[in-house]
Amino acid sequence: MGSECHDIDAQAARWIDRMSRPVQGAEMAAEFDRWILKDPRHIDAYARLSAIWQSDGLDRALAQAGAAPTACNDDDSQSQSRPGWRRMAAMGAVGLCLALVLLVGPRLVIKETDFATPRGETRLVALADGSKVRMNGATRIAVRITPWSRHVALEQGEAFFDVAHERLRGFSVDTGGTSVSVLGTAFDVDRIDDDTQVVQVYRGLVSVDAGHGRRWRLPAGNGLEVSGDSVRSLHGIKAKRPGWTEGWYEAEGTPVRQLIQSLNRTSPRPIALADPALGELLVSGRFQTNRPAAVLDAVAAIHDLRWKEDGDRYILSR
Repeated sequence: MGSECHDIDAQAARWIDRMSRPVQGAEMAAEFDRWILKDPRHIDAYARLSAIWQSDGLDRALAQAGAAPTACNDDDSQSQSRPGWRRMAAMGAVGLCLALVLLVGPRLVIKETDFATPRGETRLVALADGSKVRMNGATRIAVRITPWSRHVALEQGEAFFDVAHERLRGFSVDTGGTSVSVLGTAFDVDRIDDDTQVVQVYRGLVSVDAGHGRRWRLPAGNGLEVSGDSVRSLHGIKAKRPGWTEGWYEAEGTPVRQLIQSLNRTSPRPIALADPALGELLVSGRFQTNRPAAVLDAVAAIHDLRWKEDGDRYILSR
């Protein structure tokens, strides 16, 4: 059967192997998108082989048949040595025959959906792949799920992602300034503004790409704040989910502007700073987000400030 393999099937097999790695970088994901969209036959081959790759039928076939010769020639000796490529090679030789009988090739389906929450409301969204997204107030996301990828654009606000693990499709979140890539994990992304994003990992491992060659791998219990050219590491994340999902904001040397922005997602009245410089003051502690007046009392006490009601908003000043 190896002599009958086409180059496209060999390319699809190599891409399945690469995309099944625990973390994919943004550059590889972009390269993959260019390849699969270049030719409709690429989509067909990838969808057909990926369905087989993830099937129970293949596992049974490989268990019964044992190791098998390579299905298609590959000049990349390193790819041949990886367990994933050996699995694909065996699939081509013996598993493919059985799995094609057991499976019906999937039809190409691309699902694109937008979700949004108003200020003061949170929302739990279940995605088509089984992943769950808890959206904070004043948050907007755009979701695109294809047979080969799962992508979310966090256009505004904050969201906690509990990603369904898959062997093949990665899951990426783009904030405009950073890109977070995973296969299956739980993490929170807060888009403070166009320049500042905060990523915190609660389960698994994520890859954070901030552009200009800046890339990090963050295991559970760690986080990262990227603000322009500066980067701050966050440690000691022990909870199973971010505090805001239960009405709390955890601050650790956090600028007041970030705390105020978080409060503004839930406060019935918006909070403003009389002087933008106040936003750079730092605070630490655990603040109850559904009690904005109490939080303002605490911040005022820490930095000898004051606040007042002004019409339909609160104003924090010196």
